[in-house]
Amino acid sequence: MKDSFGKFFSSPSFKFIVIGTLSLLLMIPAAMIKNLIRERESRNETVRMEISEKWGLAQTITGPFITIPTEEVVKDRYNEDIVYHRFHMLPAHLSIEGEIIPMEKKRGIFSSVVYNSTIHITGYFDLNEEGLEQLIKKNIQTEKVYLSIGITDLRGIGNNSKITINSVPTEFRPGLYNHEITDRGIHVPIEFSDIQDLDKISFSATLVLNGSSDIYFIPVGKTTEARLTSTWPDPSFTGSFLPSDKEISVDGFTSSWSINYLNRNYPQSWQDGGHNVNDSAFGVNFLVPVNHYQKSTRAAKYAFMFIALTFLVFFLTEVISKKRIHAIQYILVGFALIIFYTLLVSLSEHIGFNNAYLVSMLSVTVLIGYYIKTSTKSTRVGLISGSLLLVLYSYLFTTLQLQDLSLLMGSIGLFVVLAIIMIVSRRINWYKEKTEQND
Repeated sequence: MKDSFGKFFSSPSFKFIVIGTLSLLLMIPAAMIKNLIRERESRNETVRMEISEKWGLAQTITGPFITIPTEEVVKDRYNEDIVYHRFHMLPAHLSIEGEIIPMEKKRGIFSSVVYNSTIHITGYFDLNEEGLEQLIKKNIQTEKVYLSIGITDLRGIGNNSKITINSVPTEFRPGLYNHEITDRGIHVPIEFSDIQDLDKISFSATLVLNGSSDIYFIPVGKTTEARLTSTWPDPSFTGSFLPSDKEISVDGFTSSWSINYLNRNYPQSWQDGGHNVNDSAFGVNFLVPVNHYQKSTRAAKYAFMFIALTFLVFFLTEVISKKRIHAIQYILVGFALIIFYTLLVSLSEHIGFNNAYLVSMLSVTVLIGYYIKTSTKSTRVGLISGSLLLVLYSYLFTTLQLQDLSLLMGSIGLFVVLAIIMIVSRRINWYKEKTEQND
């Protein structure tokens, strides 16, 4: 019995079980690495928000729209009450021309994408709208109407913002008359007597806005045309409508939209609340291509595969070359593989993901190759181990770059590795190291 146990403990099968157990145990520090990446990413997001809050958050521009405060006398048999309403009217035509200049603001090693923008908004309101005619006929108008523009973060408004109404320069005033269409913005009061006999109200506004990450527009015009230009080379067009035309190059992008009121789910005029215009927003996100934290997280997901495959390579090298590698040496190699990820995360915050990956890969590969070479006293085994690690890391880097094909590449890679291992190990005697001679 003792003999049998001794043979088992010295057999490749037992060593294989030990290696598998070590691989699973090393998932504990690997999980800690993933937590570290999440913590650093969370810190980056916190700093990004702090920068954005001081500069200006993502902006959504709604309008212009006109609000007419009204009152209606409601009588019954005993009482007479006054009911107050707001009649909202959207422009018949809206044209938006925007120039957006993004930049990266840094705080320490963290950064956030912010932008300066100059938005020119022109168009007109058709005062022959059926709803407005009914108001005038009922004589339930007030002295003032309000032309409003919704802006989500008022801290981003620059001093050069201005508006002209019917060719008359007018100053914006802070806040909104009411919040039935949007929560924040600016407005201009207009004397109703000045527009009562007109067929339309024309407007021309220039908004100088600071913001961060995104800029959106609400297509409130019966016809809405928008054109944006920017120096940002990696835009992501988002919202309910994609550009009808766009040009993207390393120098920036130009995009244009053409939207009519049949494409959205609210009318040109209505009374009081009841319509959500925000669902029709369109715009652009100033996309930062997959950042180093996302790539590091994706790389860390391959930790178990890397540890298991590296141990398996060393195990097969040990069995085939008859060079014994102790379990402690496997553990040290495993820790070196874990250190790769801490190096990757910390270096990528300073020199970028690609450079950090190269430095980390070469550092860990040279360290492990040299350690195996001196431990086994075999230059050949050390070179083979280092070369195989380089192949594995190079393959992982390629897989990380191919975002859409990463699953396919990973699956094919695992199949190829498994096939090679099965071919190489097919002649291994898993019960004992040497075949006993029959007496």
